[in-house]
Amino acid sequence: MNSWNELDGSKFFNKIFTSAIAIGEVELFSISIDNSRPTITLEFDIPEYPDTPPEKWKQSGFNTCRTGLNCSNIENLTIKNIPTQKKLAVKISCQDNIYTINLSNNESLIEFTTKHPLLCGPSAYMNTL
Repeated sequence: MNSWNELDGSKFFNKIFTSAIAIGEVELFSISIDNSRPTITLEFDIPEYPDTPPEKWKQSGFNTCRTGLNCSNIENLTIKNIPTQKKLAVKISCQDNIYTINLSNNESLIEFTTKHPLLCGPSAYMNTL
């Protein structure tokens, strides 16, 4: 999988980004794991900002786009050296209808498999850094 636009749940994402946004580096914001379902939700900032954001976002001066993944029926979860302040490279591959989600850098790793990756958001906010 090459772009965020290809994932289920990308309808709003595709309205505010008029071209494909490559899956690449992200800044991890949060991880939530529901052990009883089992589900993992990852929220992160992407470096791109929508070229056709909602008017409210323009008026508010937002400059950073946050999106995420909600994945159900996860298996084989590995998490190492999280939390991290360093950017993570994201790779999503699919074989036999099973997606492997990998977020990593030289020190940290989040990896798991799922049958149902769903793009969440996006939302926006003003980053003053």
